[in-house]
Amino acid sequence: MNPPVLTNPAGGIRYHLRALRFRNQLWQPFRWAIGEWLLQWQPAATTLFLVGPSAGYCLQPFFFEKFERVVCLEPDPIARTLFKRKLAQAPLEQRPKLEFIAEDHLVRNPEGLPKLLAGQSDACLLFSNVLGQLRSLLNVENNNGPEFARIKTALAQATSGRPWASFHDRVSGYLRPTFERPVTSNSRLTDEEVIELLYGGKNLFRTSRDTTLVDHLTAGLFPENLPHAYFNWEIEPGRFHVIEAVSG
Repeated sequence: MNPPVLTNPAGGIRYHLRALRFRNQLWQPFRWAIGEWLLQWQPAATTLFLVGPSAGYCLQPFFFEKFERVVCLEPDPIARTLFKRKLAQAPLEQRPKLEFIAEDHLVRNPEGLPKLLAGQSDACLLFSNVLGQLRSLLNVENNNGPEFARIKTALAQATSGRPWASFHDRVSGYLRPTFERPVTSNSRLTDEEVIELLYGGKNLFRTSRDTTLVDHLTAGLFPENLPHAYFNWEIEPGRFHVIEAVSG
C-alpha cells in the first residue's frame, strides 16, 4: 500500500471512515439527487472511464448497468477493493466488466489521461467528485499556477470529441446552504449568484458566525456556458459542500 495515497487530504482512510459513519443517513439525500442527475446523462458509449470514484460511495450501482465496460482510475487500493465488492454485490440486471488503473493520470501525470483515452472512440468520461479536490491535492491557494494549467489542458484534450460529465465541489464550509432540492442553471453560476441563490444572499453572512466558504478552484475547468446543476451535501454534521455538476 502507498501511505500517501491512504492519508492524502482529499480522501484516504479518513474519507472511508467518514463514509462508513454517514453514507446511509446524512449522505443519502445527496446520493439520490446525484444519482437522478446521472440517470439523465445518456452518453452514446459502451465504455465508461471513471476518474476518482473512491469506493463509489456517491454512485448508485444501477448507474453502471448502461455500460458494458467500466475502467476506474483510482490510486487508493482500499477504495478499489471496496468499489469492486460493492458492484459485485449489487443486484444488477446487467453487470459491466470492471477494470482498474492505479496510476495517477490526473495530478502527477495529467498528460496520461488523454493518452489513455486515445483510440477509445466508444468511451465516455466521468469525473466522480474528484476535481474539487485538486486544491488539496496540489496544495495551492489559486488555480493560476502551472500545475492547474497542465490539468486544464489535459481535461480539454480528454473530453474533446467524446461524452463527458463531472460533479465536483464548488464551495464548502460550515455555513448552511439555503436550498434542499437541486438548483439548475443554463450556465455556470457566478460567485455572486452562488451567494445569492444558494446561500440566501449577503445578509446571511452578517448574521452567522461561520461564514467562511472555501473555493475549490473549479472555475475554468469546463465551458461555463453549458447547463449546470447544484447540490447540497452535508458531508458531516454541520459541514456542507455545494456540489456542481456539468456534462457535455
